[in-house]
Order: sequence, then C-alpha cells, then structure tokens
Amino acid sequence: GCSAPGRAAPPSSAASRSRPSVPRLCAASPGCAFWLCRGSCAPRCCSAPGAACTRRCACPRTSWACSCPPAAPSSPRRRRPTWRTRRGSGCRGGWRRTRWTGSRCCRSAPTGSPGKRLQEWISVILCFSLICFNFYNLLFYLRLEHTPSIIVGIFAGVITADFLSGLFHWGADTWGSVELPIIGKAFIRPFREHHIDPTAITRHDFIETNGDNCFMTLVPLANMAYKFVSFSPEALYETCPWECYVFALIIFITMTNQIHKWSHTYFGLPRWVIFLQDWHVILPRKHHRIHHVSPHETYFCITTGWLNYPLEKIGFWRCLENMIQRLTGEKPRADDMKWAQKIK
Repeated sequence: GCSAPGRAAPPSSAASRSRPSVPRLCAASPGCAFWLCRGSCAPRCCSAPGAACTRRCACPRTSWACSCPPAAPSSPRRRRPTWRTRRGSGCRGGWRRTRWTGSRCCRSAPTGSPGKRLQEWISVILCFSLICFNFYNLLFYLRLEHTPSIIVGIFAGVITADFLSGLFHWGADTWGSVELPIIGKAFIRPFREHHIDPTAITRHDFIETNGDNCFMTLVPLANMAYKFVSFSPEALYETCPWECYVFALIIFITMTNQIHKWSHTYFGLPRWVIFLQDWHVILPRKHHRIHHVSPHETYFCITTGWLNYPLEKIGFWRCLENMIQRLTGEKPRADDMKWAQKIK
C-alpha cells in the first residue's frame, strides 16, 4: 500500500518485472485534487510528488496525509493553501476533508454573520442549562406509581417529535421557493442545498448544527422551569407524566439536527451512536438513505424514522400533496427539481 509522504512504497509485482523499482510517494495528481482516505477508498501512488498517477494502491491505516504540492506560487514569500486529508488530533472523528493553511488543520468555517453565531452559542448554552435543571426536578418529583404513564408519555413524546420533524421536512422539501422573503433563504434554501450535497451537514460543528433547534425549544423549556419553581409539590406530582411527555418531546426536537447529521456520517461515529442507529432508537443511516433517492418524496421523518414506513404505507404525504395541489394549483417539489437541473 501507500506509505506516508516522504517514505517509499513498494511497486507492484508486475511493474517490478517490467522496469526498475521506482520509489512511489503518496500524492495527488497534478491539479491538486484532494483524496478522501476512508475505508476502502484508494488513493493513487505517484512516481514523485505532483507526477502523473500510474497505479492504485490501498489506503494505509496509519496517520498520514495525501496531498500534492502547490503549483509554482507567483511569489516565494506567499505559501498557497493545499487541500489535504488527514487523520490526527487536529481533525477528530476519522478521515475528513480539511483545509491546511500553513501548518494548521481547520474544519469548514461556520456560515452566517457573527451575530448569528452569537445567537447560536447563547441558544445552545441556555437550552442545555434548562435541560439539566428540568431533568433534575423531574427526577425529584417522580413516583413509582407513575411508571406506566411516564413510559407512555416518553414514548408519545418521541413519536410526536418524529412526526413534527417529518412535517417540517416535508413542507420545506415540497413547497415554496428560495426566492420567498425571509423564509426562502433562512429555511428553504438549506433543504435545497442538502439534496445537492448531503454530506455538507457533516462539516458543521456542534453549535452550527444545533443552534436553531435549541433556540426553538427555549420557550417550552423556560415554561417548564417556571412551573418547577412556582407550582406546589402536590401539583407537580400530579402533572409529572405530562411533563415527562413534554420533556421527551423537547429533547428529541433539540437533537433532531444532530441525529440527522449522524445519519450522514459514515466514519468516526462513537460506538454508542452506532448502537442507537443499529437498534433504530435514532435515525439509522441506511434508513435515511431512502429519502435521498430522487425525487426526495418519501421518508421525511428524521428524528427516529419510526413513522416513515407507516406514513408511506397509508400514502399520508401524497394525500396532503394532492389536497394542496387541488386547492392552490402549485406543483410539489417544483423548486427542488429546478435546483437539481441547475446543478446538472
């Protein structure tokens, strides 16, 4: 297989019989295209850095980088950035596409203005602080006789969150246009772009991925916290099953984007996430793949995916689409198809 940059890799047996052994280094072909070294992905062995690639070889398991040198910079004082893939402490989570500027490895920069980034940070901090506070109080007011109703409430909360994720996803995928004021750029455009580049979400950090969902759940979390500090203990004992339903609903709504991101992440996931996906506690990767088959008209629920199959069997989304089309004359997914044609 390939060796690390600067180390020679053995040539193939056929090549060694036909010509003298030539040291081959891991490098990209001319043009500085990056190589994503994951699993069975095979980079190329080149006779020299930047030379034409001659054969494929297996990707090693060790920590190294495949890259090509910058092409003749105009000024010797200015170093051009190079696209690389690397596995190391700077880019955790397995093989990732990263950009090296000088000697520093960076993830994709967060999108949006500094004000938007600040709003996401504040939302995440407040949201998880309220979650911890409410969870502690829920545990305090739990009673053994509430166990059956609490289990039902938690299950109902997860089901409700899954349905709401599907309803919102279906609406943004199926209707509207990116030209619409306010909601077009803020809500609809990310869904259009996601169908074009499904893995872009995996390059978002935790704050960018979850900031908006955390902002949406701040009001119900604050309302729950207000009840815990103002209601009498007797009233809280009686409403505990209902609060468990609301809490489960809030938790899964908050984590929907993170779960969706995990469903597009095929390398470097924690084992506990893979366990939850394999047991279909959260949205599995293979399950969500069905939605990304064009024209993206099914399996919209992206929290757990439990409702995707039953809703598809009864034709729930098609019935809604036909009803809206008869009332408004709008064609489902017309704008989504236009985006697909633009890319092609």
